[in-house]
Amino acid sequence: MDHVAGPEPVTVDANEHLTSALWRRADDPAQALRFHDGDAWVSLSWRELAARVREVAAGLIALGVEPGEPVAIMSPTRPEWTIADLAILAAAGVTVPLYETDSPERCAWVLGNTRPRTVLTGSRELAARVDSVRDEVEGLDRILVFDDGDLDEVAAGADDASRAELDERLAALRGDAIASIVHTSGTTGAPKGCVLTHHNLVWTLRQSLTRIEAAFEGERPSTLLILPLAHVFARIIQFACVETGALMGYARSRDELPEDLQAVRPRFLLGVPRLFEKIAEGVREQATTPIARRVVDMAEETAATLAHDASPGLVTRAKANIADRLVYRRVRASLGGEARYALSGGGPLSDDVVHLLAATGLTVVQGYGLTETSAPAAIDRPESPRVGTVGLPIPGVEIRIDGQSEVLIRGPNVVAGYHEDDEATAELLDADGWLRTGDLGELDEDGYLRITGRTKELIVTAGGKNVAPAPMEETLRAHSLIADAVVIGDGRPFIAGLITLDEDAAERVVRQRGSGDPDPDMLHHNEAIGTEVARAVAEANEQVSRAEAIREFRILERPFLVEEDELTPTRKPRRDTILAHFAEVVDDIYGDRTEREA
Repeated sequence: MDHVAGPEPVTVDANEHLTSALWRRADDPAQALRFHDGDAWVSLSWRELAARVREVAAGLIALGVEPGEPVAIMSPTRPEWTIADLAILAAAGVTVPLYETDSPERCAWVLGNTRPRTVLTGSRELAARVDSVRDEVEGLDRILVFDDGDLDEVAAGADDASRAELDERLAALRGDAIASIVHTSGTTGAPKGCVLTHHNLVWTLRQSLTRIEAAFEGERPSTLLILPLAHVFARIIQFACVETGALMGYARSRDELPEDLQAVRPRFLLGVPRLFEKIAEGVREQATTPIARRVVDMAEETAATLAHDASPGLVTRAKANIADRLVYRRVRASLGGEARYALSGGGPLSDDVVHLLAATGLTVVQGYGLTETSAPAAIDRPESPRVGTVGLPIPGVEIRIDGQSEVLIRGPNVVAGYHEDDEATAELLDADGWLRTGDLGELDEDGYLRITGRTKELIVTAGGKNVAPAPMEETLRAHSLIADAVVIGDGRPFIAGLITLDEDAAERVVRQRGSGDPDPDMLHHNEAIGTEVARAVAEANEQVSRAEAIREFRILERPFLVEEDELTPTRKPRRDTILAHFAEVVDDIYGDRTEREA
């Protein structure tokens, strides 16, 4: 199969915009936001949120923000992000997200591309980063700081004239107005500004909800926002919560996540695969004795059996009951006790993790999309997930696989183009409206999409063998000891790998086995760790041909870092940067091999 179309789409009025649902909830006393204010967990109702957004929007107008004017936000995920975003949109402005981890160089690029006069930042440190590139950004006038209460001052600046102007702008706002310019991660080049309209985003969230509506049902639908709201996936979920009235909780940090989960008790979680892999690894971390490790092994084996057996036998059911009492129940409790769905995007999730989480009662829903498709273009069916795929196209979307196995997408979710970049837009979209994703994939006999790699990341060895690195990398990342893996070998005689360790898992292995120094700076030299990683590589090699197998690998002395531009903010490796930063290691791999074969 090389073409599949989603079902008939839900109709979306052309006059609807991203704040329409908020005003429909303007008198609702139910909780909308839940967050920690530094002293305690507090909440805002939908009524309070609507009033707050209205005052900030009117305050932005009083500051001089014009219809269609870009306003940038650079902040970690927090309630002020949501309030500012909705206020910018209500004032008919254009939200330009920046990640809190963005380097000064990327800030200069994004701000230079969109030229906002106003930038809203979360902290003074982020404000200083923006200020450091002020001379490179035409027209940058003011940098405001959430931590300093500047959003309160914006709201305080609202007056009768700006409120009246806000009402006029809301009445005139239409779906074809630009809502946001969201820049791509730039894994294979400079970031590009995707121009997303209100209709792009409203249409996409409505179609997506038809596939994941179960996550938003119940007496108290809620989520804990962990992903950066600068990411279009998290932002679509934010707007879906406004649409459905689901409570949005805000996570503070990785260290405080266990407490945050208990405070919010979300019905569904959203995240990139690494989040759910860490949850699964947490199960193994509880196994500190030989007996406990056997129990966890049994729980994982039982989870895999349950996933493949619709009518498990008596022995399997008995094991499942034991595993539930000793393992699965603890996982549910650690997530707040109410979590039933995990929405995963941004990359593939290993089958083992999906099966384990499913056994605990957490249905994993995988999806696929790009910034250029307003996030989801395909979503799995929660009632009958097909593990190993990213699901079926959402209503109104078509997916096609071309002769080179590239995934093409067409639908109302697709962007009109890149901001002020006609050449790149022409490369992105063909005359018939098909978007070239740059991803390689295949459709099974029922139309489920499987992503197999990236067109620009294909490795061509010196012997002329084409190798897609993604499958091998995904298999290796699924191992608890491995944080990241990058397969290399373009123009080289064989395939090799650069591997970084999950320090928590590695330290645990060293302590359990009493096999050396658990000092993080020495883990990459540890013999037991090296043996385990070698075993993981050997198992991964069994799934590919000899020409595609990793013949040499190195465990790097440090992880890949977002701050060094080696990872995108959503933790996708930037291959070219990694090869440049670890050039000596790469030369060592191939130099060693050449000397032995000479």
